[in-house]
Amino acid sequence: MKKQHAHTLEAVFHHPLRHDLRMSDVETMLVDLEAHVEHLSDHRLKLQLASGETMVLHAAAGQHHPLLDADGVLRLRRFLEEAGVTPEHPDTPQPHPRGEQAKRLVIHLDHRGARLWWLEGDAVETSTLQPHGLWSSHQRLSHRHDRDIAGQRAPLDHEFLQALRGAMTQADRVLVVGHGHGESDMRKTLYKFLEKHYPSDATRLEVCEADDTAWSDKELLAAAHKHFGNQAHRHHPAIPGKELD
Repeated sequence: MKKQHAHTLEAVFHHPLRHDLRMSDVETMLVDLEAHVEHLSDHRLKLQLASGETMVLHAAAGQHHPLLDADGVLRLRRFLEEAGVTPEHPDTPQPHPRGEQAKRLVIHLDHRGARLWWLEGDAVETSTLQPHGLWSSHQRLSHRHDRDIAGQRAPLDHEFLQALRGAMTQADRVLVVGHGHGESDMRKTLYKFLEKHYPSDATRLEVCEADDTAWSDKELLAAAHKHFGNQAHRHHPAIPGKELD
């Protein structure tokens, strides 16, 4: 990205909110990001990034139309962030491979830890991640007396959740499988962690709503292959706590 456009990107993410962002500067920055920009009526721009994300950006009303209003800045910031574009990572991610050429990750989560299956073409690799501290005790976190210490709720194992997030960044698509309700549903725990700290990764998380309790490894992988084979690459996730509860 060119230096002047990097300054515009920094202005989009600036705190406090900037009110002097010009539509023309935003447009040239997006072109530098290899976005397709289409001029619509009423000082609007239709934007499409190389990775496929689209949005319509409105200029401020009245005599301020050369500028973005506060809502426009926030929407643009969210749009870029969800596409993986930030001042720390100013280049647009390229479209990922699709279908069997994509590197797909299946994460099976329960209170004991995570089993990971990496699918790439016909190859399957497996690995495990184990939690630390209280989470490594294999206690069921669905019971209050198991998850509390001296009357305080046991803290989340951020190292474990960060490791899961690190595995996700290496995959083109991610499917999380598990079971449970409320606090015992580790799928929801992972989603809430990503939503708070890495919102763009939360949007990538594809959640299998089926209860996997009785599944063998063979059945789990068959379900994953069916899911990946029948879904488009850009997939709106099932939000844990809504569909799953």
